[in-house]
Amino acid sequence: MNVLVTGATGMFGSSLVDALDRSGVDVLAMTRSKSSAQKLTRGNVTGVVGDLDDPSSLPALMERADRMFLVSPIHPELGRREIMAIEAAETSGIAQVVKLFGAVRHEGDPLDTQHQMSLDALASCSVPWTIVSPQTVMETNLLGQIEGIKHENSMYASAGDGRIGMVALCDCIEVAAIVLQADPTKWAGANLEITGPAALTYSEIADEMGRALGRPVSYVDMPEKEFAAMLIEYGFPDDEDLDLQVLCHFRQMRSNKANLVTNTFQELAGRPATSIYEWTLAHRELFANV
Repeated sequence: MNVLVTGATGMFGSSLVDALDRSGVDVLAMTRSKSSAQKLTRGNVTGVVGDLDDPSSLPALMERADRMFLVSPIHPELGRREIMAIEAAETSGIAQVVKLFGAVRHEGDPLDTQHQMSLDALASCSVPWTIVSPQTVMETNLLGQIEGIKHENSMYASAGDGRIGMVALCDCIEVAAIVLQADPTKWAGANLEITGPAALTYSEIADEMGRALGRPVSYVDMPEKEFAAMLIEYGFPDDEDLDLQVLCHFRQMRSNKANLVTNTFQELAGRPATSIYEWTLAHRELFANV
């Protein structure tokens, strides 16, 4: 079996490539450049060149694959890009498409609009498909807090008192790997929402991280405009990407639309989901005082 992983150099794609490689699954790791493809090639992994902005590059890759994991960067063209991949997969006779989505309720904002385009294309295609939907991912949110915690024992965000069922990346990847190695019909049409074991506020997350680090960590809540200004000061581009990639997520957290907690990970993996405390213990060297 060959699994084509789009976005193979991104956080989700690269982690899934590694997980499938460790399981002995043959992987076609898709990237846009030949040099990146060469770097990706090892063991059960073959780096391949393809571009979701170039539909003509996709059919030849799909012909070599049995299944596809579809993930693409957060971008204003996400929907169009993923529709092209889904159409190519259907034409080529791929047996399964697993798409990365999300469990935060964005409800009509620009990111949700793009994902809905892709979801509509899946719903109308003939290929068995499954959606893997992480809740807010710990790595995406907490690794960005390293400097504040290291130097000030403080976390900065704009989440208010909203509760968040943060999930560890490794748990999301494990679920995706399980689904991609199972009968394609087992979870066909399902949206597997993967969360952590509890929905915590950012203040409670700071407390749990402090408990794991052995020192108090505080949370500083910021108005959105001040938070955005801080991100720009530290180098984030001052354009639409800031809203699409960061601010829209924190709006949903603040509005308590990221509070979902499910047992999906435990049902599939047979053990409890990773907690904030456990995740911090595993990464504590990154947050060590300087």
